[in-house]
Amino acid sequence: MTAEKKSEAEIIPKKKVIYAEIDDEISEIFDRIRPVMAKDVYIVVPKRAILFQSVVNLKILKRKAEDEGKKIYLVTNDKNGIYLAQRIGVPVYNKANSEGKPALFSTEEDEKLKITPLKASVNSVEDDAPTRLKEKKLSISQILGSKKGRKSALDIEKIKKDPEKKKPEKPKFVIISPNRHALIGLIVGSLMILLTIIYIALPGATVYLTPSASVLEKSVNITLADYEKNRAELTTTPSHMIASYNISTAVKKEITHFATGKKFSERGANASGKITIINTATSEWPLIAQTRFQTAEGLVFRITSSVTVPKASSTGPGKLTAFVVADIVDATGGIVGERGNISPSKFFLPALRDDSRSKIYAESSEPMKGGVTDFITFVTEEDIEAGRQRIKDELLKAATDELKVAVKEKGTLVGDETAFVLLEGEGAVKTAEVRVFEPNISAGAEMKEFLIGGEVSVSGVYYDHVGMLEILKQELMMKKSPQKELLRINEESTSYRIFDWNTSTGKIKITANIKGIEQFSIDPEKENGVRLLEKIRDHIAGKDIEAAKNYIQNLPEINKVEIESWPAWSPTVPSLATNIEFEIRPSLQL
Repeated sequence: MTAEKKSEAEIIPKKKVIYAEIDDEISEIFDRIRPVMAKDVYIVVPKRAILFQSVVNLKILKRKAEDEGKKIYLVTNDKNGIYLAQRIGVPVYNKANSEGKPALFSTEEDEKLKITPLKASVNSVEDDAPTRLKEKKLSISQILGSKKGRKSALDIEKIKKDPEKKKPEKPKFVIISPNRHALIGLIVGSLMILLTIIYIALPGATVYLTPSASVLEKSVNITLADYEKNRAELTTTPSHMIASYNISTAVKKEITHFATGKKFSERGANASGKITIINTATSEWPLIAQTRFQTAEGLVFRITSSVTVPKASSTGPGKLTAFVVADIVDATGGIVGERGNISPSKFFLPALRDDSRSKIYAESSEPMKGGVTDFITFVTEEDIEAGRQRIKDELLKAATDELKVAVKEKGTLVGDETAFVLLEGEGAVKTAEVRVFEPNISAGAEMKEFLIGGEVSVSGVYYDHVGMLEILKQELMMKKSPQKELLRINEESTSYRIFDWNTSTGKIKITANIKGIEQFSIDPEKENGVRLLEKIRDHIAGKDIEAAKNYIQNLPEINKVEIESWPAWSPTVPSLATNIEFEIRPSLQL
């Protein structure tokens, strides 16, 4: 054989093409490379595959393949994958050129390579190609004819040698009694096979998946343009601009304020009696007139004249008897009257420090008497001043509420009372000076309550609430991850901050915020959902239930997982993937 013919008959080394998924880990790809008998393995890798996330991934795969005596090649269009493969010396192919050979991105040429990157069926070439036979081929009819002829000749020869040979008699049908042990073994074997089938085919499991959810928040700068000043610009529907309107109203209010002054009537009287003042100090203790003595219940009694309490001596503490009269009101401001008619009690001096109160105190041995509850309420100067301040606070508080009512009425006119919203915030609602209507009374007037009123002018700005919500919703949808779905938009979470107010142009710039809830989309009807569920099935089939839970729980798409198996006592997930069902539960409303 000439050298030229020898070259033509040279055998092409065996090759094998495998396909990698976009989410295949290094270990999964290597598990498919290891059993391949071919030395050259071509891996078809899609764009954005996990394999191309790091050059370390490719280095590990290349080294592990070389340890098995194999050389890997990549077929991909991923630019990052091409760059990483060239860095570590792995040949990369993209598509066939005009000569029918793969286009090689790396510097290494392989003239013997004759594969098409996307057709695995033509890429496997055996080392030992079959050789052509030199003998003439026989047809099927010739083979059958020759066999038939030989058979006929042999039959004729046998007939000649034994012409009187009778035809063999047909066997009679005989019933044989079955062996008992064999029958028992057959039954036991059948039961074992049946139980094995039941164990494999009947068990089932339902996996309840709750997708991971998170709060999605978006901030947008929006301009509130005064409709009267910016009507022409608003007709062009500029981006992130909505109409606003001025509103003003006057608020009037009248309140009832209670008088706090109290004095006894002609029939009212204070309780009185005697107390014994006890001094345990080593020096005399002088007390001025009207010194207060108080009970634990808050009743106050005063001595009518100044006294000096003797000091303690070797015979005991110094003591002095004094006459006391109850105050009109107690320590909390309540009328005492007949409440001052108390039984023998103990008293302390509220004006003293705690450490001095143990040195001097008082006791009564007889009940206090003479208290009568009958008093008159009157207006004090403090009551009138408190009434003025209260009506101011009430008017300022009611001003914003009154503006909101007026804005709602504007919305009712257009058919939706929520169409407009009052702009609130620092300086958004402006109020004039409150005018208080002085009450027609004076201090000392004997009455329990009196009326006091006032008036204030208030103004503000309201805006198109529906327009603002549409802008915020669109921005929130744009921020949503492609792998997730927007579960809910919380319109009540809308908030804003005023950062610029130009009165000359009538434009108010605000930063508005809105929140929503997004969750991973696990839809069995969509491609991403199908791929995720198939991935979970493949990993948990036949595994322990707790191990399966741990695997699923660690997936970023899953927030919570529950597995119900049948029968309930089964400790593992069914081995048949078709017996594993999934149910998607909605995420909690955050």
